[in-house]
Amino acid sequence: MPKQVDAVRQRRTIAAAAVSVIGAAGIDGTRLRDVAAAANVTTGAVTHYFDGKDAVLEAALEEVVRRVLERPDTDSPADVRACIDISASYLPLNAESLGEWRVWLAFWARAMTDDRLRAVHRRYYSAIVERIADRVSTLRTTPPTRAEAIACADAVLAAVDGVGCRTVLEPEAWPAERQRQALSMLLLPMLTAFAAGNQEF
Repeated sequence: MPKQVDAVRQRRTIAAAAVSVIGAAGIDGTRLRDVAAAANVTTGAVTHYFDGKDAVLEAALEEVVRRVLERPDTDSPADVRACIDISASYLPLNAESLGEWRVWLAFWARAMTDDRLRAVHRRYYSAIVERIADRVSTLRTTPPTRAEAIACADAVLAAVDGVGCRTVLEPEAWPAERQRQALSMLLLPMLTAFAAGNQEF
């Protein structure tokens, strides 16, 4: 009997390998044979599941977003400091997450000139914003409207993106503690105002 291959598992294995390779070499320096080697499969297996480098990049981004959304979270009401700590967990605080951020930024560069990839990017961003909106909603005794929570979540993610991008470009200058401190400086006044019901948070 021929060996049965779990297609979903194989795609995720290749996508995870692509995250590692793209994180180390960048999208321009990534070759499909490098992804195949990292996944311990043949190049033919990669091209069987993915139609070219952009498809591999898209799968890599999907893997990064899946990891973000599957991170454990607490269901108990959070205070401002807890929200900041959770938000900091999205930052490139170690080598693995730095590689994931490099995938994210490589996708940004591609998406700027590709309508289809830009739509994919927006869909993934929406999923992350919804997750953050659920979290910040717990800050208020009287729940905010969904529009208010989404606006706050967008601002939180913009702050995370800013610190994260600086770190990707200057990793030696932005160790984990500096990242956390910078994010706290950005989010503490904003989330405190939001928690107090200030409409201009």
